[in-house]
Amino acid sequence: MASNLSVTVMVGNGFDLSAGLKTSTTRFMDFFSKNHASDEGPVGRLAGCIEKEGAREWADFEKKLGEYTSNLEADEEDAVGAALDCKEAIDVDLAAFIASEDKRATNEFIEANSESVMASLAYWYSALQPLERQRILGYYSTDFVLSVSIVTFNYTTLLPRLFSAVKASGCAVPEDGLGVSSIRPIRLVQAHGALGREPICGVNDVSQIGSDALSKNEDIASTFVKGEIQKLFGSVDDRKAEDFILGSNILIIFGLSLGETDIRWWETVVKLLRSGENRFVLMASTEAVSARRSPASFRRFSKELKDKLLSRGGANDDEKRSLSERIFIIPAGSIFRFKSHLTGAD
Repeated sequence: MASNLSVTVMVGNGFDLSAGLKTSTTRFMDFFSKNHASDEGPVGRLAGCIEKEGAREWADFEKKLGEYTSNLEADEEDAVGAALDCKEAIDVDLAAFIASEDKRATNEFIEANSESVMASLAYWYSALQPLERQRILGYYSTDFVLSVSIVTFNYTTLLPRLFSAVKASGCAVPEDGLGVSSIRPIRLVQAHGALGREPICGVNDVSQIGSDALSKNEDIASTFVKGEIQKLFGSVDDRKAEDFILGSNILIIFGLSLGETDIRWWETVVKLLRSGENRFVLMASTEAVSARRSPASFRRFSKELKDKLLSRGGANDDEKRSLSERIFIIPAGSIFRFKSHLTGAD
């Protein structure tokens, strides 16, 4: 008898980049630093620091933003006011930057790609290795009936629009979708806000605010810490996201860097794995194929990736050994397949 599976996909900026949106961290930092190069106050000094130090991933940028508060404590007469000015400038520029890219995803692009992108989620099972499939089949039977939930950490409208288009019209399983008989997109949440609302950028908790004095300030905590920002706006998106994740049989992580400023999410993933032997996590990686060039490279790669997730999620050494057996790594190109990609724009 076929098994009904709840599949949740956690989606990061790698998705937007794969579509052709130019939403990389480095591009935003360049955008911000140019906007404020002539500012003489704390925002201008932050822009200069960003231009000098840089960061590769969004989480790295968020972490550096928290650390920068120690500079403000040392250099600014009104450190709290300076920190709030800097954070406001970041938030305003981030919304403008994302909006400028988001508008490139036309209705024609959505129509051309919605079916292929969402239907390709059926390929998660065929992307597994034979022994990994056997682990799944120890608890579930093919052909799987998939109910798909999306937790996206992106602010753009791209994935919500693709999702809505398929949810409205239905989604056929690809003929070569091994082990899957049907796929039904059921719900989506933008866990960190969205354009038109409040894009939420910040650190995981007050311990990541570099200034000890500022970390104790209520105004700073409510504007720098993601969970506190959501409380400020009365948002329950993070609670919905946690419910989606913890209700999964299969959880897929796509386009996320496992950053320190999202520790609460990695703790939720570990909580899912702890909840039962029949819960599995798939990590979609752009390096999965090249890492298989030798046993040594693949062991090193897979061990480091799994350990990063489990360590950030709070698993102890004994748990790591058992939980890692239910974490599988698949090529990122296996799922979320676009028929076309956005081109143009500088």
